[in-house]
This record gives sequence, structure tokens and C-alpha cells, in this order.
Amino acid sequence: MPCLVDALWSAIGSVPVNPSDASGPQRFRMPPSREIHLSDLLAVVVRRWKLVALLALLVAGGAYFSGRQAIPHYHSRLTVQISSPKQVFARNHVDIDELALRTDPIRSEALVLTTQDLALRVVHALNLQLEVDDPTIFRRDVFVDVQVDSIAPMGSYELAVGEGWQLLGSAREVIASGGLEDPVLGPGFVFRVAPGVSEGRHAFRIMRPEWAAAWVSAGVSYRVREATNAVDISFTGIDPTLVPRVLNQAAIELRRDGAERARERATRKRQYVQEQLARADADFQQKLSELQLFKERNLITDLSTEERSIIEAIRGLELQKQEVMVQASALRDVATNADSIGVQVLNRLAAAQRTGDNTVLTYQIQRLLQLYDERRALIAGALGLRENNPQVQALDQQIEAGHSSLRTAVQAAIHGLSARQQTIALEIAELKGQLRTYPGKESQIAQLELETNILNDTYRYLLGQFEQARMQEATISPYVTILDGASPPMQIGTNLRQKVILGFLVGLLLGLGAVFFLEYLDQTIKNAADIERTLGMPVLGLIPYEPKIERMTNGRRGDRVPAVFSELDPHNPVAEAYRALRTNVTFVGAERPVQLLVLTSPGPGEGKSTTATNLAMMLSQGGSRTLLVDGDLRRPGQHRAFGLVQQPGLTDILIGNADMREAIRPQVAQNLDLLPAGPVPPNPAELLGSEAMQHLIGELRQEYTYIILDTPPTLPVTDATVAAAAADAAIIVMRSGETEEQAARRTVEQLGRVRTRIAGVVLNGVSKRYNKHYSYYSRQYPYGRTRFRVGTLRSRLANFL
Repeated sequence: MPCLVDALWSAIGSVPVNPSDASGPQRFRMPPSREIHLSDLLAVVVRRWKLVALLALLVAGGAYFSGRQAIPHYHSRLTVQISSPKQVFARNHVDIDELALRTDPIRSEALVLTTQDLALRVVHALNLQLEVDDPTIFRRDVFVDVQVDSIAPMGSYELAVGEGWQLLGSAREVIASGGLEDPVLGPGFVFRVAPGVSEGRHAFRIMRPEWAAAWVSAGVSYRVREATNAVDISFTGIDPTLVPRVLNQAAIELRRDGAERARERATRKRQYVQEQLARADADFQQKLSELQLFKERNLITDLSTEERSIIEAIRGLELQKQEVMVQASALRDVATNADSIGVQVLNRLAAAQRTGDNTVLTYQIQRLLQLYDERRALIAGALGLRENNPQVQALDQQIEAGHSSLRTAVQAAIHGLSARQQTIALEIAELKGQLRTYPGKESQIAQLELETNILNDTYRYLLGQFEQARMQEATISPYVTILDGASPPMQIGTNLRQKVILGFLVGLLLGLGAVFFLEYLDQTIKNAADIERTLGMPVLGLIPYEPKIERMTNGRRGDRVPAVFSELDPHNPVAEAYRALRTNVTFVGAERPVQLLVLTSPGPGEGKSTTATNLAMMLSQGGSRTLLVDGDLRRPGQHRAFGLVQQPGLTDILIGNADMREAIRPQVAQNLDLLPAGPVPPNPAELLGSEAMQHLIGELRQEYTYIILDTPPTLPVTDATVAAAAADAAIIVMRSGETEEQAARRTVEQLGRVRTRIAGVVLNGVSKRYNKHYSYYSRQYPYGRTRFRVGTLRSRLANFL
């Protein structure tokens, strides 16, 4: 592309090139690069519009076929409200500092939605173990009143519906049959045929509840609203009849789960407190009887003030001991009864009394809740990651490590409470020892009153806890409220029409990118602007592409017969182009006479021989006596253009086998003579640079106004360079879309080394897509009779493709 090449030139700087006069070698610099214009970009797209259209159609077609096969997904949403954190965690009515629990209780409760336990409840409630094989058929359209036993065996089945129904097994054996109104009884499941079901066979299967729970968990996602306790819950699936039902059931199971967890904790606490209360009541009654009996026997009614202070201190320590025992019991119950540490276990640990005071335990709970939230976010939705994904597995390893750390922290907390309990017991023993130091009966009655008061306080404390647990167990209600039920299912993603349009646009962008990339890779010269940008040289002629060249020539490209376009209709665009070339060549000689012109090209097959022939014809038609010399002593072809023999020719003159008059073919056209190449010599470059050649040129200058010398390509051999050293000017012929820029530069450099004056460049085979101005000729000056025939259509189609 011009802008890319301009940037390259600006990095390279200047390159040596042919001088404009013979006084000495010169250098030329690239003309200042112009800004890229929108028309340049449009021209690139127009030239390669077929590629853009092809990619756009391919991508759009791929989007169409993939969209036809894609399974649509449906989405539903509802909103729930979770009660305050104290109601969630402090179910035992124990004062808990909410700020000490550095976790988000709303989010941790919402995490229960993604657990397998809740998903299994949804599966069993809706009997989701029965699944239709064809994703385009919805379960409700075939099966109603489905009931699947939890231990139903897995298997594949078919329901054949006609005048009645038949239940077929995996081996196509008939398991059961009946009328359309009869229930279908299978191994471990039962259902009814939906009214209006289409006739035919409907394949379905019974799968494990864990498999059904997996896609339920994967489809559930949630979002906690900012600064509220409202949670938006969503579910995504492929069956629009099941999506809202699954979502509603998940919200119902979340309500039940929270209430059941709270009720389970309250029941365990009540049972434990009830056992301790019965034991404390028996001990208190026994100790009260002993104290009363002792007072009656010894007639003692009061104790000293010092003894009563010690007794009160012991009573306070006993109360602390009971609190520590209750805390340790609750913590030990949560830690030892959980097979795995899930969100529910974390909630119970966080709810344990004074857990927030343990910073290590609080940190581990917070860390695990965050990991569970991250894992849910990874696998949530239909586009979530699978369980075997490396990222999910890495997160599972972190959760497992967190479980180990949490168990260690729980055990450490239990050991700490046990140590606290032992310390309190030692303090109590020490105070009891002080009581024993008091003399006689006072010490004994003080000891009895202390034990009685401790047992009384313990009984009263446990009685309060028991009544509290009974009240809590009786008044527990769900703390999750469903604000809005599941919304109607809505299809997510793009529909088929949108996919096709999007695919077309993507293909269009890919096509444009491919066009500009190919243009960047394409370093060939295509039009006059490329020549001026690459070489900084004038363009003498632009010869349009003419399909008739293929019919007027034969053989391999290097052996083609030069085509004489000047003999065609005068209004032929190619003939007009050669007339313009003649005019430009005439003006080249206005500043300094040009008599001997050498025509060459960077490589073979670029049209130099055809250009030499037609230029000579045009010069002769202008009234100038012209000689066309076939200087291509390796692959001569000018004699074939005029239907003449090859010998004698230039080679015979140079080696002395013939004189000039014998070798020159006079009047092959009006004012045009031809000097063919003659026999192919073994040393063409030496002959062209010999003194005989110089002498021949001197004689020819005296006879002719213009001498056109057709030479071989410049880069493969040195013949053209040798011949150009003695010429007045050289014309380089290039083919549009084939001559590479690097080859053109090397040609100019090679001719510049022998101080050849380069008159300009002729660009051959210019297509309309590279030069739109040639469409003017075809519209304004049609040559011949343009008729819409098969040949014309074939030519147009060939040019189009």
C-alpha cells in the first residue's frame, strides 16, 4: 500500500538510479510522500472486492448453518430477601458482635444456592432425573405428572406414541404398553403422556440424581444488590418450560434450608441443655438436702462476710465454667459432625458463640467463603467452566487446603476452651482450699452453702437456656423471603437473523483486513502512481490490458509473437495508448535529440517486444523513417510478428556474413524497416558491445530518423545493459500487477551504472481495476461492432474473474 511503502522509503532514504543525462552518474531522491487519501483505500478495496465479498459470504453462511444447529438457551430471574445477619447467624439468641464476623452473611447464604445438596433437593422435587434426548423437544410436551424414585436404575428408553403408547427399553424390547389415558409405568418411574403429543418415538433417559444436580448448579447464578439484603437469582437452561420451575423450586429449597439449619441447631442445643439441666437439678436437690440436714444437726444459721465473698467468687467462676463448656460443646458438635466443610458448616461455625473473638478462626471462615464464591462464579451459567478445568481444579486445591487450615483452627479453639476450663477449675479449687482453712463447723457449712449455691446458679442458668432453646425451636420461621417469583423464560443470545448479520459484518471486516494485508504483501507495480512513488520517473505510456493478445500470440510467455495493435481499428484503446506513447517519446527528444531507443524490461514476459513493435509502427505512421532492430539474440521474435524469416539478420552483419542491405527487410510497413536477429550466437552480449555493433549503429543513424532496439530483459542477462550504453535513451517496459518493485529498482540501478539515459517507463497490461480512466475509451470510442454475443460474454467473464 502507498502509505506502507512511503514509510519504508522514508526509512531507506535515497537509492542510486539512472542519471537523466550522460554527463555522469546521478542520484535521485523519492518525491515527498503525500498523505494517504480515502480514495486510495477505496481503490484497494475495489480492486479486491471479490475477496471481501467471498469472506463476508463465507462467514455469514457459516453463521447461518451454525445458528441453525445451535441450541437456544433461556433465562429466568427472581428476587429474594435475606434477613439481617444477626437473625441468620445468632440463632441461639447469644450476643454476637456483627462487626467481628468479617464475612458477608448475605453472600454466604446465597452461596448455598450453588451447593450440590440444594441442587439434589430441586432434582428430587421436580423429578429431573428424566431427561429428553432431543434438546429441541421440551419435556412438558411429551411427559406430564413425572415421578422418579430416588433409586431408579439408569437407562435409555423410547416412548412410541400412536393409537396408544409403548415403552421400549435400550434393546428396543417392549417393557409396557397401554392407552393414551393410562399412566406409563417403568422401572422406578411413572408418568402420563402429554395431551396432543405428536405420533412417533420419543427417546429419553433416566440419569443419576448427581448428574441432574450438576447442570442445575451450573445454571444457577446470583447477584447481591448493592447496600441491600436483596439477592437476584437467575437460572439458565435449554427447556423454557423447566427454567422458571427450577428457579422457583431453588428459592423454595433455600427458604427451607435456612429454616432447617436453624431448627437443627436449636434442637441439638435443646437436647444438650436438657441433659445438663436434669443432671444439675438432681445435684442441686441432693446438695440442698445435705445443707439443710447439716444446719439442723449443728444449729448453724449464718456465715462470716469473708466466707461469703469467697463463696460468691466461686459461684462466678462456676458460671464461667458452664459458659465455656457450652461454647466448647457447640464448637465440637459443628466440627466433628460435618463430613465435609461446606457453606452450611461455615455458617454454623460463624454462628457459634464468641467465634468472632477468635481472629484466626474468623479469617479462615472468611477465606473459605471467598473461595466458594470464586468457584461459583467460574462454573456458573451455561458458559461456565467445567469441573475438570485446570482453573477450577486449582481453586478446589485451595479450598481443600482451607479445609485443613480451618479444622486446625477449630481444634486449636477447642483446645483453648479446654485450657480455659482447666484454669477456671484450678481457681475454683484454690478458693475451695481457702474455705477449708476456716475452723470447724463454719468452714463445713460454708463449703455446703457454696456447693448448693453453685448448683442452684447452674440449674437456673441451664433452665434459662432450656426455655430459650424451646422457644427458639417452636418459633423458627424461614428468614428468606421470595419477593418476586420467577419471570417468564426469555431467550438469551442472538437469534438466527442477528447471527447472520453479525457474521456478515465480521466477514466484511475480515475481508477488509485481508485485502489490506494482501495489498501490503503485494509489492508489484500496478499503476502510474506506483512507478512515480517507487522510481520517481515519468510514465511514457499506459498500455491497457487486451484479451486479444492471447489470441494473437502463441507458445510460452517467453516465446510469444509480438502483437501489432497499430493495424487494428484506429479506435482500439490499445492503439490509442501506443499513439500516446509515440507522442511522449517525441517530446522526450525535444530537449535532447533521441534517435536510438533501447527497449528492455526487468524480466521476461512483460511485453517489451510488443511495445517495441508497436512503437516503431506508430513512429513510422507519423512519417518518420524508422528501423526496428531485433536485439534479443537469445529469444528473437520480431521476424514472426511480420511473417518473415529470421536469417540473415543482425548476427550475420556483426560477424561479417552479410552486409546491412542484405539483412534489413525494407518496408515491412509504411516507412518501417526491420532488422531481424539472425542466427542465435553463443556470445550475444559480446556481439552487442563489439566495435562492429558501434560501427553498425553509426551507419544506421545516417539512414533512419528513429532506431528502435528490442533487447533481452535486464536482470537475467547483461545484453540490454551493454546495448543501452550506446543508446540515446532507454525505455523500461513493465507489466502491471506482475513486475515487482524491487526488480524495477534493480533494473534502474543496473542501467544507471552505465550512465544510460532513461526516457521513462511504459506500463503494460494495465487493467481497468488498476486504472479506471481506461473505461472512457470503451464507452466513448468503441472499436468494431459491440454485440452481445457468446464471445463477448466469455471475454467479460474472463476479465471479471
